Parts: sequence; C-alpha cells; structure tokens
Amino acid sequence: MSKHTLAAMTSAPPTTARPATTSRRMSGEDRRRQIVRIAMQQFSEKGFNGVTTKEIAARAGVSEAIIFRHFATKQDLYAAILDQKMKDADARSFWERMRELAARRDDQNFFETIMRHVIERHRADYSFQRLLFFSALEGHELSDMFFRLYVRDIFDFLADYIETRIREGAFREVNPHVAARSLFAMPFLQTMFEQLHGDQTVTGSPEALARAYSSIFFEGIRRPAAGARVHPAGETVVPS
Repeated sequence: MSKHTLAAMTSAPPTTARPATTSRRMSGEDRRRQIVRIAMQQFSEKGFNGVTTKEIAARAGVSEAIIFRHFATKQDLYAAILDQKMKDADARSFWERMRELAARRDDQNFFETIMRHVIERHRADYSFQRLLFFSALEGHELSDMFFRLYVRDIFDFLADYIETRIREGAFREVNPHVAARSLFAMPFLQTMFEQLHGDQTVTGSPEALARAYSSIFFEGIRRPAAGARVHPAGETVVPS
C-alpha cells in the first residue's frame, strides 16, 4: 500500500457520532495518546477499511486538522499504535526477564514466563488481538509492521535459545524455528479460542495455564534421561 496521507481515509460518509467533551484542554501528548486509543478501538471494531479520520476525530472531539498535526501519514498512526501497545505490555521489563532466565538456563521458567506473558497481554486487551486479525485478513500493512518489528524478534530469540540448548545437550534434536512457533502457538490459541468462540473448556489463571502448557512443551523438547529411549510416537519410555 502506498504512503498516502491520512486524508485518503476520509472518503466514507462522516459519522454521526457526537464529539466527546473534555473538561480541560489536553496536553499534546495526552491528545496523541487519546487519538491512538480511539483509532485502535475503532479499527478493532470495524476494520481498517471501515474507519475514516472524520470518525476518529469526532470520537476524540477534535477536528481532522488535529489528527493530521499529530500523524502526517497513516504509517505514523499505525506505528504509534504498535509503539503504545509495546509500552502497555512493558516490553523492556519482559525482555530483561527473558534474557536473565536464558543466561541462567532456567528452561522451564523461561518457557513458562513467555507463555504467561502472551496470555496476560491478550486477555488484558482483546481489542488489539482483533486489530491484528483485521489487519491480516484485509492484507493491511499493520500486520506486516507488527510481524517485522516485534514478532520476528521473539521467534528468533526463542529459536536461538532452543538451538543453544540443543548444542549443550539439554534438548533433543528438533527444528528450533518450528519449536519456537509451537511454543508461541499454545498460549496464543488459548486466548484466541476464548475470544472468538467463548470457549471455556480450558480455563484458569495465566499462571496456571502457562505452567500446564510449558510443562507439556518442556517434556516434549528436553533430551530423555540416560538409558531412556524415545517411542516412535514421541513418548519417552524408561526401561524397567
């Protein structure tokens, strides 16, 4: 998609929503965060093709000129949405914790921590998950931005760690990139089924679910104990 200005999004009829009222004049930073929050909410409810800057402006109680002042292009707005979500998720603390666990070779806690993080973040804001679904289904550039800027780093980090532990003899020979995606898929599907289907077949706190899923993953990837053999179906069998 070419980098048109935000004005290209205004072709749809203006919304009839009544402008929001504010009791005081917002600072520039507060206004920027408000616009990002409203844009994300609207995109998650209607998709990117169903929202105009007129509607975002009306919801924020400002003119379109204010939107353009903060975000000259659509890419600026999308990047701000992703940046805000990373701040909400406290990404810096998360990465510090993961690097600490990796350095200690605390395998099960390493896997459990990342699974708990995925469940907590998705449960805390299902609207962002819906936003990502819309962007992927509509072939929208936000999906590519999110994967390129954030998801790829997580997959590469996980794969590198798993590959290192394979070389050190802690894990059996597996494709580290496949294993990394398998690890991430378990908590992601948990929250996706909860949101899209209201599925309550498997319930529990993020801690309990992460512990259960990480245990399954860890038992499947770690190298069998000495003297054990691996059943063709993948089950470890210890001779009696």
